[in-house]
Amino acid sequence: MRNSIERHTGRLDELGSETRPGKTTVTIRRAGKVTRRYIASIKLGLRTLFVQRTALMIAMRHWSLRQQVTLLVGVLCLALVCALAAGAAYIAQSRVRQIVMSDEAHDAALTTSILDRGMFERYREVRNLAAMPPLKAIWAGDPAMIRQVLEQLRTSYPDYAWIGYATPDGTVQAATQGMLEGQSVQARPWFQDGLKGPAVGDVHEAKLLATLLGPAPNNEPFRFVDVAAPVRDESGRVIGVVGAHLSWTWAEERRQAILRSQARPDGKSIWILSGDGTMLLGPNIGSKPFSDEQIRAMRQAKTGAFEDASGPEAMLTGYAVAGGYKDYPGLGWIVISRQPDSIAFAATKGIVWTIIGLGCAIAFAGLICAHFIAKGVARPLQEIIQAADKIGRDPTISQVPRVVGSSEIVRLSAALRSLLRRAGAAEQQVIEVASQHEKDVTALRQLAETDALSGLLNRRGFSLLASDAFNLYRRSERSLAVLLLDIDLFKKVNDTYGHAAGDAVIQTVGTALTKALRSSDIIARFGGEEFIVLVHGADANGIITIAQNLRRAIEALPIEHQEQRLSITISIGGAMAHAADRDIQDVIERADGALYKAKAAGRNRVVIDGLQIQLAAAVA
Repeated sequence: MRNSIERHTGRLDELGSETRPGKTTVTIRRAGKVTRRYIASIKLGLRTLFVQRTALMIAMRHWSLRQQVTLLVGVLCLALVCALAAGAAYIAQSRVRQIVMSDEAHDAALTTSILDRGMFERYREVRNLAAMPPLKAIWAGDPAMIRQVLEQLRTSYPDYAWIGYATPDGTVQAATQGMLEGQSVQARPWFQDGLKGPAVGDVHEAKLLATLLGPAPNNEPFRFVDVAAPVRDESGRVIGVVGAHLSWTWAEERRQAILRSQARPDGKSIWILSGDGTMLLGPNIGSKPFSDEQIRAMRQAKTGAFEDASGPEAMLTGYAVAGGYKDYPGLGWIVISRQPDSIAFAATKGIVWTIIGLGCAIAFAGLICAHFIAKGVARPLQEIIQAADKIGRDPTISQVPRVVGSSEIVRLSAALRSLLRRAGAAEQQVIEVASQHEKDVTALRQLAETDALSGLLNRRGFSLLASDAFNLYRRSERSLAVLLLDIDLFKKVNDTYGHAAGDAVIQTVGTALTKALRSSDIIARFGGEEFIVLVHGADANGIITIAQNLRRAIEALPIEHQEQRLSITISIGGAMAHAADRDIQDVIERADGALYKAKAAGRNRVVIDGLQIQLAAAVA
């Protein structure tokens, strides 16, 4: 048993342990005190730096490069030390917590297994005693002989406080040390359950038996666990009940043995709760240290661990629910194994402080090195700065001097000299190139985003504006809608009057739609005889009104081509943007579906997604 238990703080350095399979771990995520302290310190430092940033930047304008490099390196080293300490504390705390909580759950499960196996042995002993064939003749015989058998059983296992045999009417015929002989136990739950079959009763006090046994070793009230089994004759008829009271000090001894076997038992405690969460073994017997909701969660998960912060000190708590063993059904006890945070994480504090001390020493060494490096870098730069400052003021100086130093400083000096020689020509060239580039970009954008036939935006130009409008809708939740317009029977126009007539129709319709729209709306030719309109700030009634105005404008539009008068109508499908739409394409797809319905309903119609079809005659 000792080899199975010794897993705890003695192996805190094994930070990579995994959760044991087959166990559910309930973890309440809360950073440990040490981690919180360091993270809070870092947040306070960063907040102070943020508040003073503006004043520091203004002051640094008057500092030399050497001073700035020295300061920045010092701040960087300090920040890295703080980040390293916080990271080490967090990782150490998290992994140690995982190990300790896993071990606490294991200790609780081990204790549960020991209790269940012990109760199984007692359950089997009483059941075998009642059913043992050689003893069948004894139960109906001399009470002294029965008492002798019971005394032998109690001698083999002293934790039995009392073993007795009662007849079917509840009268104790024989018992160890003659206690309760001749008295009735008919009302006792163990007797009633024992008449029906092998039974186990939960922990309870027995005042009458306690007065006969005398004071308990720890001066606490005697408490017992009952085990009972029916005695049957050769025909199977129940002729009595064998009952045993197992002293609850048995469980206390097992608990103390497990605690003594721990490598570091400081502050560790093991409790035993009943199935409803009542304290059976531990502090404040009879109390309920956990809420009903926590008890339900424990019983559902069977085994696991969590951090209990309800008391004055946070406790890493493991639990396991007794589920019985073999044919022993179990009493649903819940074993709790606990250890204080402060003890579990004591090792991590030393690690973190060691890292901080080492980091500060490294930061100080880096600060000294940075001071001398910055001094060597700043000297040639100062010469270049002084010469550059005089260019344009002193007519005798037109170039920066050649300086010695690092390769970067030498290259900087050469580059500045070359720059000054090319400055005039380069400036003029940049101006000319920039001007021509702007013209080219404007022309290309115009060509790429405009439909050549109608002069409206094309699909690409519309998509760019529509995507921006949809993003604005997402931020401001201002209503947005899309209307798709299709010229009815346009193929017939091309087939009858020719493509030149079709082009004239598209141009005329595009112009008419533009005039009928508001200045805030965007129209584009979407391809072929199809147009698309982006409508801002219109509700459901407003979008129907706008769509009907467009439909009427085209219906009343006179189009003449080569002395031919053409009558044109359009079908319109629309959709309002919804929160569920992923992008503008989702809105366009719903509008396209509505357009299809308008065409199918007889053309010259308006259909808005989610609204009734608007008939041309009904809205004329």
